[in-house]
Amino acid sequence: MTEILEPAVPADAPPPKKRRRWGRMVLYILATLGVLAIALVVAIAVKASKEPPLVKIDEAASIDESMTRNYGKYSAEKKGWVYVDESNEPFLVRVVQQARIEAVGASDELYFVTSGSSLGASGRNFFGVFQIRSDGKGGDGLVEISDPHRYGSAVPVTPERVRFEALSESGWAWVVKVQSGVDPKQERVEVSNVMLAPHGDNIALLASFKASADAEAGDCLQANIDHASWIKQVAHYESLPEDAPSEEVAAGEALSEHEPLRCEHARWTYGTAAVVGAQPGPLTVTAKGTQYAAPLEARTWKIMFDNKAFVYNVPPELTVE
Repeated sequence: MTEILEPAVPADAPPPKKRRRWGRMVLYILATLGVLAIALVVAIAVKASKEPPLVKIDEAASIDESMTRNYGKYSAEKKGWVYVDESNEPFLVRVVQQARIEAVGASDELYFVTSGSSLGASGRNFFGVFQIRSDGKGGDGLVEISDPHRYGSAVPVTPERVRFEALSESGWAWVVKVQSGVDPKQERVEVSNVMLAPHGDNIALLASFKASADAEAGDCLQANIDHASWIKQVAHYESLPEDAPSEEVAAGEALSEHEPLRCEHARWTYGTAAVVGAQPGPLTVTAKGTQYAAPLEARTWKIMFDNKAFVYNVPPELTVE
C-alpha cells in the first residue's frame, strides 16, 4: 500500500500567523458601554422616584378655599365674600389681582391681592396679600403665607392700584397704592406705594414711599401766606407755659389739627431694576409736578435694598408724611 506523505515544510519557513482579536475587543467595549448606559438610566429613575413631585396649583380652588377660611362665605348676590371684622363691621371682599408662577423644575406659586370695602357707614377699607406654595414636605400639600387685613386706605384698592413686580430671579413683590384723603378741595390727598413680599413664613414690608400728593387751595400764593401765618400761631401755642389757661391750650390743639391747604399736584414715579440675580436690585424714583405754587425740584433717587434687613432704604424726603 502506498503511504501518504505530508508535504515537507522548509526549515526556513516563518511561523504561522495568530488570528487577530480586534473584533472581539470591539464587542467587549460595546457591551461595557451598554451596561453603563443601562446603569445610568436606572440611577436617574431611582433618583427621580426619591425626589418630591412638583406641585401644580388649581387657582380657582385654592383661592376659594383661602378666601372662605379668612373672610367667610361667598355671596352670589353681592359677588364677593362677606367678612365681619372684630368691631362687627361688615365688608365685601373681592380678589383684585392674581398670578400663578410656573417655573421649570419647580412647584407652582400662587399670588393674589384682596380688597375689602365697608358695607357700613364708616367708609373704612382694607386689603390683603396672599402667597400659596408647596409645603415642601414631599407631597401635594400647600401652605399659605398671608397678611389678610391691612387697614388705612381712604378708598378701596382696585386692580389698577396694584402692581406685581419681579425683584429677583425667585422673588416677587406687590406694590399697592394706598390713599389718605378723598377730596383735594377739602383736604390733602396723598397716595403712597406700599411694597410687600413673602419672606420666610411672613409677609415683609419692603418699602413705603410717596406716589402722589394733591390739594386745591384756590389762590395758591395767598394759600402760602395763610400757611406761614398758621405756622407762627402754632409755634406761639407750643411755647405756652405749663400753667397756661386751659382755653388757650385747647385753642392751640384745635389750631394744630387744622393745617391750611397749599396748592399741590406732585407725582413720584418709580421703576424696578432688571432682574439679574438672586438679590433684589435698586428702585429708582423720579419727582415731577408742582408743589406750593412752584415747580417741584426735578430729582431722581436710587433706593438700594438691604438684604440683611430685607428692606429698601427709603430716604426721609420720600417717606410718607
